[in-house]
Amino acid sequence: MILKAISVGDRTLRLFQKLLYPPRCVCCDVLLGGLEDGCCPECAANLPRILGPVCMKCGKPVGSDEEEYCEDCRQYRHTFDRGIAVFTYTGSLRQSVYRMKRQNRRDYLPFYAKEMVHTLQPILSGWRPEVLIPIPMHRRKKRRRGYNQAELLAEEISRLTGIPVLKDALHCTRLNSDQKMLGRKERRKNLKGSFAGSEEQLKQFTRILIVDDVYTTGSTMDEAADVLKQAGIKQIFFAVLCTGKGKRQYAQEKSCDIINFK
Repeated sequence: MILKAISVGDRTLRLFQKLLYPPRCVCCDVLLGGLEDGCCPECAANLPRILGPVCMKCGKPVGSDEEEYCEDCRQYRHTFDRGIAVFTYTGSLRQSVYRMKRQNRRDYLPFYAKEMVHTLQPILSGWRPEVLIPIPMHRRKKRRRGYNQAELLAEEISRLTGIPVLKDALHCTRLNSDQKMLGRKERRKNLKGSFAGSEEQLKQFTRILIVDDVYTTGSTMDEAADVLKQAGIKQIFFAVLCTGKGKRQYAQEKSCDIINFK
């Protein structure tokens, strides 16, 4: 799929925004020069990009080309068909995503989307998604935060690719407890029945691409995919900015979160 051409008006608007609000590095927050975009050269060289072999199901890094699936996907059945991620959820990107979500750094989102589209471009012609669907956020949580980052990511990806966004086809029906400290089973139980789909909006589509910022155990993605499958969607793919490395990293990060949020 060829990337959508950016209009002159859109480019002018974004240039004007940069003049009013000089961009900062998404990792170290230093002011960027005119030719830099999203990330300073020093931080760009250390971004935790996924460059080696990945799981053929969820897109997590695997140890070698001989490993078709990660440990998680070998043990647990997922509802979605396939997914991709750009970075591992660690180091500077993990801190960047935290600031984006907790400190209203929505200015990071265009850089995130550009990186996601760069990773998606080689496979979009095979997946051929008809529409983008962001993971929904409960209205009370969205009101507190002021935005749903998955929705904004989807809009940016749509701007770059021309794939339309369907924002109201999937919605969150209840406010769940924070999943940060929960394991896989607890997450699935916590999420059960959290999403509902609009069959009227979904019935015209057969292939969709779910958009979110972070993939860990896949519980959120599976719950969304379950609802979409029930609504008649045949193929469900996903794209995220970051993914965990697997059980070992998840356990380490969970311990770090307990320390950091005490």
